[in-house]
Amino acid sequence: MSTVKTTHTLLARYGLNEPPFALSPDPRYLYFTSQHAKALAFTRFTIDDRAGLAVLYGDIGHGKSTLVRRLYDLYRDEESHEVILITNPDETSALQLLKRITDSCELPRRRTKLDQMRELENYLVSRYAEGKNVVLLIDEAQLLQGKQFELIRQLTNFESASAKLVQIVLVGQNNLRNKLRLKRALLSRAAAMMTLDPLTPDETRGLIEYRLRVAGRITPLFEDATITELHKLTKGVPREIVKRCRTALIVAATNNLNLVPPETLQDAGIET
Repeated sequence: MSTVKTTHTLLARYGLNEPPFALSPDPRYLYFTSQHAKALAFTRFTIDDRAGLAVLYGDIGHGKSTLVRRLYDLYRDEESHEVILITNPDETSALQLLKRITDSCELPRRRTKLDQMRELENYLVSRYAEGKNVVLLIDEAQLLQGKQFELIRQLTNFESASAKLVQIVLVGQNNLRNKLRLKRALLSRAAAMMTLDPLTPDETRGLIEYRLRVAGRITPLFEDATITELHKLTKGVPREIVKRCRTALIVAATNNLNLVPPETLQDAGIET
């Protein structure tokens, strides 16, 4: 049986319209715990208040990239904002990173960093004069290094008498925290700093039930004991919860089970 037919059979069996535990960072599936809601609110306030810089930390699999994409979706269709999303900033120099930013603004490339900075500054000034708030989102910001952090600091210097010309959101794994501690001149400019922590047992249940609802199922599918065991096995890391739920659901369907019991988790530690 083909993968498409198998997936269709699984969805039909459990009353689902789409796979509830896909690993792609779909903003529709972002489950808002109190900490996620707080992180989004603080970041949006920093952007809307033109305060300049916000930093979001979180370990692998805690939903940072999904939150970034939610921010991107919130601002990209607003006429008052212009949003740039940079993912995996693995360029080897500050100039390469700068050109990636200016490419997103469709600006001409210049030979030197100074000339490229002038292009960007002139662009930001014109956008500000038109009432536009430019937002720069950098995901996986822990990949930044050396003079790239100095570039970010320099960008925070672009300002009018009362507002920053570009709002920057750095989102990265917890080692970004250690890097920024060595960049005090940049860190001191952060208007907001937030951390995403692992989910609690209740939040783990909430995440599973929320994803099932988005996918079309209202009634419970995972037994209570399964959710309890899931939290223990995953230590509350959202991505690990989703991965194990995905495989456990396949195991349950393969064994013609109407609900997902704890026993299915024995085979859910290895992603299929």
